Amino acid sequence: TITNMTNEELINKAISVVKVKKTKSGLFGDVGSALLSEDGKVYTGVCADVGSNTICAERTALGTMMTEGEYKIKKIVAVWKDENGAVYVIPPCGNCRQYIHDIDEGNLETGVILDKDKTVKLKELLPYHDWWQKVS
Repeated sequence: TITNMTNEELINKAISVVKVKKTKSGLFGDVGSALLSEDGKVYTGVCADVGSNTICAERTALGTMMTEGEYKIKKIVAVWKDENGAVYVIPPCGNCRQYIHDIDEGNLETGVILDKDKTVKLKELLPYHDWWQKVS
């Protein structure tokens, strides 16, 4: 069990799972994600971008975490590697932001890594997550 990881350590963990595979129907593994669960375990995942569907790297990592019975996240990161091998930290898409929130309300406090020295809470990326207004 890990009590804490630096952003750089989690970024490197996400980079380690990026293994690109191109097929006639899509692209796999060019985005990697790593998350540190509330229980101190690290889970990773990669994306699958094919004509029939796209599964983000974050959701793959989240699926593995949920399979182990965990639902709360301390920190999460995703990275993309371009064709030249340059690596970029990327924020979760809107779908993944909502998915992280929906898994557990406490995940609004999840640290979303944007760089080695920059982390924001998920609630900063979902400012209107509880905005439901009745139409008169």
